[in-house]
Parts: sequence; structure tokens; C-alpha cells
Amino acid sequence: MMATRLLLFLCLTGHVFAKEPPDVECLVMHLEYIHCSWNKDRTPEVNYTFYSWFPYKTPGECPSYLSENSINTGCKQPYLQIGDRFSDFTTKLVHGNDSYEKKHELKERVKFNPPYKVTVQFGLDSNLWLNWTQISHCVESQVRYRINSKAWMTYPVRAGIQNYCINLPSSALYELQVRSKLENHCGGSQNSFWSDWSEPVFWGSKNNSTDTPHMNSSMSVWTPVLYGLGAFILILLVMMLLHHERIRIILIPVVPKPSLPPNVEDWFQFPKGLKESFKDNERPCPVREYCHVPESDSESSDCSTCSGTTDQTDCSVSIPVNESDLPTSCSSSTSTVSPEEEKQDSV
Repeated sequence: MMATRLLLFLCLTGHVFAKEPPDVECLVMHLEYIHCSWNKDRTPEVNYTFYSWFPYKTPGECPSYLSENSINTGCKQPYLQIGDRFSDFTTKLVHGNDSYEKKHELKERVKFNPPYKVTVQFGLDSNLWLNWTQISHCVESQVRYRINSKAWMTYPVRAGIQNYCINLPSSALYELQVRSKLENHCGGSQNSFWSDWSEPVFWGSKNNSTDTPHMNSSMSVWTPVLYGLGAFILILLVMMLLHHERIRIILIPVVPKPSLPPNVEDWFQFPKGLKESFKDNERPCPVREYCHVPESDSESSDCSTCSGTTDQTDCSVSIPVNESDLPTSCSSSTSTVSPEEEKQDSV
């Protein structure tokens, strides 16, 4: 009896069957549109009409509803001006005589789409490079990767940078992903919303197996081709040079032993014609020197003091001591006197 009376009292005062207002949440998605939803806790029982506006602007109804089981659960409307997110954003849900109004601060409530054009390649510096593209450079990023499907390792990337380097990767399977959020100096904060992780990209192989996901590595495809092309070009050049006799094998002669007398011809290789020109084919030339013997000393002069000769007498060159000197005979050591001269001497 008491329970019936209490239930009747609550119904009359309106505390029973009162509907809890849905909670509206809004995000600026990729700086392109505003996404609002009111089905976080549960799906609404009725279809609400959604209105929204920025300060000093006319309220407008949602241009594109998001629904679930024919029940409106959200709204997607264009983000007209970049600076609008720094102002208050007001939303209002209306159903019959019921309406629920709420103000939102969108300054930090920005969520980007996952980075796109994500690629990984092995660079010329023997490092692994991950590259991606984001709609704005005013974002900071996070990169995570794991090796052979082990635990993820996450690393921050500064604002404005859209690549990441893994130094000297090992021979294993690398799986990499990246995500982004609004940078602090551009209105973000530590509580800013991270984007979803990008689609994973792979590099390398696990246990040298070939049944791994497709690789975004240019090394595995182009490296053998480049090696083969380089070897073919090298062989072709060698063959062309040999054909035109541009390559000659030069044998370095053996250096003579220090104990042996040095021979210049053994140290260097001269052309045959030049080497023959160094040979001396002329026979030696004897040189004879003559000296003048006075008449007074003719009897006592010795042949040994007159001249010095060589054994060979056929010589085309002679060097006299004086032009007026005549060669004297050295056949005898005394001179002969005629009888007429002897008589003149006795007189």
C-alpha cells in the first residue's frame, strides 16, 4: 500500500519516466568538418533535431545526420573557417517540447585522419626510412614498429617532420605505423586527440621466409638488377679496351742485388732501337804524344823520355806537343857523324 502511494507521488511530481538528456560530444575532424554525436552511452530512443552555431551567427540545422537503426545519432557539418575552433561552439537537441543546449570548446578537440602515403625503404646510407604525408605541418607524430611480431616500440617525432629513420636495421621483419595530433604551439595540448594508426607497412623478411606480407622495400627488387647491370657494363668495357689494345700488362724487372755491379740496362727497359744506339761498335783509337829533343842532348837523350805510344799504330788522330816539333827516331841511343864533318872539326 505504501509502495503504491509512493509510486503515485513520484509520477505526479514528474520524477519518474523523466528522460535523461543525451550527452553531445563534438570534434573537429581533420580541420575539414565538425563531427558531433550523442550516442556515447546508449542509442537514443527518439530522433532529435540538431542545431548548432558559433557566436554572432544564426543557428542552423544539421545538414547531414548520422543514424543507427533509423535513429539519429550524430551530425556532420562543414568546418567553414579555421579560426572558428577558437570560439565557443553551441549545440542544441530538440524533440517536441524538450530541448538540450550545450557549449563546447573546440580549441583542443581536433582529431586528424591517419597519415597517408606511408612508405618504407632502405636508403643509400644503409638505414631504414619511413615517410608519410599529413594535411598540415603543424602536427607532431608518433612512430611505432615491431620486429618479427614482437612488442611494439613507440618513438616521438617533432612537429613539422614527416619521416623517421631506423639506423642499420637487422635482417628481420619490420612492421611500422604512424599517427599524428595537433602540435601544442598550434592550439593543441597533452590532452589533444591522436589520430588512428596508419595502415601498417612492412620491410624485410621473417626467418628468411618468402610467404610474408608484400614488402614496400625497393632494395629486394632493384638491388640484384643494379648489380647485374653494373657487372655487364664492366665486362663490356674491358672487352672493348682489350680489343683496341689499350690495356697492356707491364712486368716490373727484378731489381739487381746490391752485391753485383749495377747495370743501368738491367734497371730499365729501353726500346730495341734505343738500346742498340748505346752499343759502342768502334774500335779503340791509339793516341801518341811527341816531345822535342834538342841537338845538344841528342846523344844522351833516352828513348823512354821522348814519347809514349800504344801497341796499335794505325791511328787517325795524333796530338803533337808543338806544331814546329818533328818526330825523332828512337831506334838508337847514339848519333853518327860523317867523315867530312870530322875533318872540319880537326882543322
